[in-house]
Amino acid sequence: MIHSREEITEDLRISTEVVVIGSGAGGATIAKELSSEGRKVVVLETGKHFSRDDFNLRVDESYFGMYWYGGIFATLGTPVLFLPTGKTVGGTTTVNSGTCFRMPHRVLKKWHLDFGLWDITEDELDLLYSAVEEYLFVQKADPEVMGKNPMLFLEGAQKMGFSGGILRRNAKDCEGYGVCVLGCPSDAKQSANISYIPDAVKAGCHVYTRCQVEEIVVRGGKATGVRGHFLDPDRDIPGPGIEVEAEVVVLAAGTLQTPRLLLVQGICNSSGQVGRNLTIHPCNGVSALMEERMDNPKGIPQATYVDEFADEGIMLEGGSPPAVGMALALSCKGRRAGEIMRQSPYLGFFGGMLSEHSSSGRVMPHPRHPEQPVVLYNIRGEDRGKFKFMTEMLAEIWFSLGAKRLFTLMTNFPELRTPADLKRLKAAKTHANDFLGASAFHPLGTCRMGGDPEQSVVRHTGETWDVENLFIVDGSIVPTSLGVNPQMTIFAMATRCAGFIDDKLEAAAGRVKANAVRA
Repeated sequence: MIHSREEITEDLRISTEVVVIGSGAGGATIAKELSSEGRKVVVLETGKHFSRDDFNLRVDESYFGMYWYGGIFATLGTPVLFLPTGKTVGGTTTVNSGTCFRMPHRVLKKWHLDFGLWDITEDELDLLYSAVEEYLFVQKADPEVMGKNPMLFLEGAQKMGFSGGILRRNAKDCEGYGVCVLGCPSDAKQSANISYIPDAVKAGCHVYTRCQVEEIVVRGGKATGVRGHFLDPDRDIPGPGIEVEAEVVVLAAGTLQTPRLLLVQGICNSSGQVGRNLTIHPCNGVSALMEERMDNPKGIPQATYVDEFADEGIMLEGGSPPAVGMALALSCKGRRAGEIMRQSPYLGFFGGMLSEHSSSGRVMPHPRHPEQPVVLYNIRGEDRGKFKFMTEMLAEIWFSLGAKRLFTLMTNFPELRTPADLKRLKAAKTHANDFLGASAFHPLGTCRMGGDPEQSVVRHTGETWDVENLFIVDGSIVPTSLGVNPQMTIFAMATRCAGFIDDKLEAAAGRVKANAVRA
């Protein structure tokens, strides 16, 4: 059952087998898998629950209703990067573009060699990915509904000899409304809010919304439950309290909120790695004014990709963002931005993301408002050149398609009118702070998994080294950037961790039964 905040009028005390903090890809998977095995599961979610009838597709209301901090949360560093994450039942899966990639082979080998994660085998991951893909109806985007923008860009890239293709998505019968980031109005996208969570609820799971967890209760080195309070339905004002007693606590609040909670409480950090090792896939893009109508935002926000330079950490992905997204992708403002946006039917857009090699960041609680995270991040070293190269590559492809003018996120080259301008851009020396309005997605790594308790926060099972019966199951345990969108890996790893949690509960029940027999 999903309990809305309006139902809660007094303090609540609950006893269960498993309490899960967060309902995104990690938490929702745990809830569904364990509930389906007959386990008693309670999920606590800070955000609200939205159904398709609640998605009004207004950018302002959707961002303030379904994203942390209204979707305008930003990193501190050079450059400043917008880092939007979901705050709703289903987490970021509810408001992402549905792109589904498996983890590249080379990344798993790095996990083996650098982090000692030999227990995670390729054969096991293949089985897990296959199961998740079948459950979520993962398939290639339908060219009939993906829109002109992504197909045209892919054709241009392929004519230049670049490798690429059509993205796979967790969407069933997608109609190409182009508003995935505001919630799918047709329930085609199989995000956690319409797949894992409903199935968990059918199996007996209880989900409490607008519930802020403040403390993981630890007794004798073991997690025994959580404490927190419910929030006002519309404002983050504390209401009735909640206390949940559980045999296992699963922390799945996400890569930013999970380390913040641990650091505020001062637990699970004997390695000193909590909040560190953050990767976020810095992104930039190029808009193109074309001769032909592009008819954005009709289509799919991410439908095609170019992976020619994936081994170097550069992946181009894109399609048709909403008009506001297009406006944000302009480095100019005011009257000039208005002039450009009046031609929006003829604007194309494509973006790229960087898998960091020399850059990483850190998450910590705000010194004055510890209920909020602060993210420190700088693009450093060779990553600066690669970030610029993404802009050059995007521009090269758009000019090959006959673009009349290009608009970048670079303050020193905001417009490229001819290939000659692109040539000057390639020759210019640029700095990370030359980018304005760039974004980042897919935060990972702040409670990384590993085989050495001095260098990691959790074991390969997801259980923390320091606190027994406390499992972390979200993007924070993924030890490195994946180079691709991570939701499939989080779903798969959560499915794997659910098995270890079930085994833990079974073993504990066996010990209790044996003690009872001896008594």
